[in-house]
Amino acid sequence: MREPGLLDSALMQPEATYFYGEGDLAAVAAAYAFHIAQNQPFLDGNKRAAMGSALAFIEINGINAEAFDGAKLYDAMIALADKRLDKAGLAALFRGHLTP
Repeated sequence: MREPGLLDSALMQPEATYFYGEGDLAAVAAAYAFHIAQNQPFLDGNKRAAMGSALAFIEINGINAEAFDGAKLYDAMIALADKRLDKAGLAALFRGHLTP
């Protein structure tokens, strides 16, 4: 781990999104992915950890994450890393695929 504080900071953002932001499932999942990817708390695998966290959150909340297109998720994480996609855009992508 590069810096534990970076992970702690990233993991607090979804809670802030829920309580002070948009508050829906897609926005909170996007906050997990966005902030872990941006903070880079690990030496390697930050984008994988970011998307894994978002998908785990979605699954825990009763949504079948297998319905998501893996290629679109990959492209989204690359776009996020390249700053071509923001947190709101990622939330919109998740929102478009959420089915109970």
